[in-house]
Amino acid sequence: MIRLFWMRHGESTWNVAGREQGRTAHPPLTDRGRAQVVAAAETLTQSGVTAVVCSPLVRARESADLVAAHLGLDVVEDPLLVERGLDETVEDVLGRIRTFLARPPLDSTVVVSHGDLIAYAHALLTGSAPSLPANAEVRVTVS
Repeated sequence: MIRLFWMRHGESTWNVAGREQGRTAHPPLTDRGRAQVVAAAETLTQSGVTAVVCSPLVRARESADLVAAHLGLDVVEDPLLVERGLDETVEDVLGRIRTFLARPPLDSTVVVSHGDLIAYAHALLTGSAPSLPANAEVRVTVS
């Protein structure tokens, strides 16, 4: 069975400062953010995950690296998983998600991305309205 585990990156330095990150590539994780990711990785230990794919933005890549190290896997970056750009519509983001989902699956995969993209993916997969996250909590959801 193919499963996708959607995971938001850990808390970044800009999350703490209340700054909008968008596609800013460089804000790294805080110590708390790294601890959040390690805790989330623990929940995946017995899940049968065989791949980790992530947004190339630093906060997502750093999160994916921590998950992959915990699970003994490599990380694959995918630019389709970046946060919504200021010049993008929701339909643009949904198109990127559709393109990502249309590719041959990597098996049981952890997808490390951004809260907005995950909310749009969840809405697309369930037919519900997107519910954008209001905090920096790391969550793992399965589709």
